[in-house]
Amino acid sequence: MSDITNENQGVKESSENKETVLYVATKIIEPALQKALGEARKEATDQEVVSALANCYGGLLVDLLGRKAAATFLQSHAVHLVSREEVSLTD
Repeated sequence: MSDITNENQGVKESSENKETVLYVATKIIEPALQKALGEARKEATDQEVVSALANCYGGLLVDLLGRKAAATFLQSHAVHLVSREEVSLTD
């Protein structure tokens, strides 16, 4: 990942359209990611795949938001995950 930062380029936070976010996540990103993860699992252990995925995700956030904003986003996301009620993945 390149170390491109947008911190000094006047990037502003905008409101999100929840329907657009859901569409992009479920129809575009998730299918591509599932395919890539399936290929990765042929080459590496689950732990290695998770580490690689985390590295890629962090790099993409830095490219899109800049280092400081990416770190803030990840911190906020972690707080959100911890605050959610834990539910069983299977019934």
